[in-house]
Parts: sequence; structure tokens; C-alpha cells
Amino acid sequence: MMQHFSGQPNIVEFRGALEDNSNVHVVMELCSGGELFDRIIAKGHCTEWSAATICRAVVNVVNICAS
Repeated sequence: MMQHFSGQPNIVEFRGALEDNSNVHVVMELCSGGELFDRIIAKGHCTEWSAATICRAVVNVVNICAS
């Protein structure tokens, strides 16, 4: 399923999967930006414009996943 979303904006890139006797290891792109909540707390606030931009990105991802 993750391969289907490859190349889509705002969706973590799937790189591959490896399996051993007891585990499946999923390899994904490194996302080093941190968590959204932590960024909002560090900034102290979130403007209406930035909240709308974030919500738009989230809704676009949901739309891609539902397609």
C-alpha cells in the first residue's frame, strides 16, 4: 500500500521492507523536522494562516489515501 503513495507530497516515502525469522522491518525516508505539536509549543502560538495551511496539507493526504 505504501508503494502506491510513492512520490506524493506530505507522505513519508517508503524505501523497502526486510523480513527475518521473527520481524518485518520497514525502511522509510528520514523525517528530521520533529513533531508538529512540538513546533507549535516551541513557537508559542499558531496563526490562523499557518493552521489553515497545515489543515489543507492533512486533508490533501487523507484525500490521496481515500482515492
